[in-house]
Amino acid sequence: MASRNRSVRRTKAALQSALVDLLLEHRSLQTVTVQAICDRADISRSTFYLHFENKDDVLSSYLLQAVGRVHEALRAWTGPEDSRWTVYFAHIAHIAPVLSSLSPTGGPHAILSRYEQQFAVIMQDLVVPGRVAVTDATVSYQAHYFSGGLLSLTWWWVEEDRCATPAQEMSRRYHALCSGQLCP
Repeated sequence: MASRNRSVRRTKAALQSALVDLLLEHRSLQTVTVQAICDRADISRSTFYLHFENKDDVLSSYLLQAVGRVHEALRAWTGPEDSRWTVYFAHIAHIAPVLSSLSPTGGPHAILSRYEQQFAVIMQDLVVPGRVAVTDATVSYQAHYFSGGLLSLTWWWVEEDRCATPAQEMSRRYHALCSGQLCP
């Protein structure tokens, strides 16, 4: 059973990697086909459909895994609070080419919605550590507010700033905004 799980993880990782490579080449999710992903991963279409419904599903799983890694790094952060989000912005800088291939309409929009929901869970966990399933509406609305602001700032950074501002500076700016401060 363990070797089957390992094989599934390897297959999914190969398909995700193939999609990311193709996104970096084509710069648009719409121009990438399932067949191209299969060809790049050297995996049959039937195997593809055993693991994913479509290319949006592959991208969604890739982004949700990335969010999980960021969550772990944010929880483990022991540095100054105004630098905590450096972890996040450094990660975004790494996947910015993938994010910029998404359009605001269609399938990718649903993926981004799931990404925002996952970040709301992360924010909730950071507000009340260790109690992710908090039902307190105060914590929930704050988590959604901060995750929405973070993702909006992220899109500005990827699309307008082209990740030119260093991650450390973006972390400082985000922390200042969350604290109710305006920053240059």
